[in-house]
Amino acid sequence: MYIVKQPVAIIAAAAALAGFLTYGHAEQPASKPTAGRVDRFWARAAKETYRSPAELQAQHERELRKGILYRKLVRGTPSVRALALTFDDGPHPQYTPQLLAILRKYDVKATFFVVGKMAKQWPDLIRAEDAAGHLIGNHTYHHVNLTHLPADEIRVEWQACEDVVKAAIGKRMAFCRPPGGDYDSDVITAAMQAGLVTVLWTDDPGDYASPGDKVIETRVLDRITDGGIILLHDGVQQTVDVLPQIIKTLQARGFRFQTVEEMAKAL
Repeated sequence: MYIVKQPVAIIAAAAALAGFLTYGHAEQPASKPTAGRVDRFWARAAKETYRSPAELQAQHERELRKGILYRKLVRGTPSVRALALTFDDGPHPQYTPQLLAILRKYDVKATFFVVGKMAKQWPDLIRAEDAAGHLIGNHTYHHVNLTHLPADEIRVEWQACEDVVKAAIGKRMAFCRPPGGDYDSDVITAAMQAGLVTVLWTDDPGDYASPGDKVIETRVLDRITDGGIILLHDGVQQTVDVLPQIIKTLQARGFRFQTVEEMAKAL
């Protein structure tokens, strides 16, 4: 479901980033007590949390019951045999080229939610993803749990990633994904203020834990539904190894692949 909250407050980037001189939190000017407070936030934020599809759906339903309408993509049209294949956490010089080669071989367009600090290190890989027709999405700059950060630093995380990617490909991103899928009002509001649609997922095989090729394949194929959004990770060799079989099987079942932008437009 694609939901837009109206009206959406638009805050100029300069205002959102006021008082921030760099993207490294430790480099921000602050008094000693304030710096200590910020460091405590970041220590908590560094601990990754992964939300299951069931948890994300339950949160979405709670929001609907309360009349809270956020600008986010939960899934595609349930009656359309289409899927969005998404990859988080890249780019990686060892894995991204392999993923791009597989996607090219099977004529699949995917969405890459990239981490700003990784994109800054390997901008050529971002350009390769874009040149191949894939969609680039915002996965924050430092890849931290945003729900543990103050609102001003959440805005910096989205904007810092945006700046790096725009410098690489000359385009603004329109979609984002909070690390681990963990979001609250501050996280999604900051994304909306940055002009971003938050994208969640319906299918998560847990490939980040490298549970084994067969486990990843089985978890993906057994849980697929029309309009599903598949969460995979750029940086896992097992994902690279099993991806061709997953794509071939889903194509044989009659599924076509979309970017999340195409999926959102079809709703």
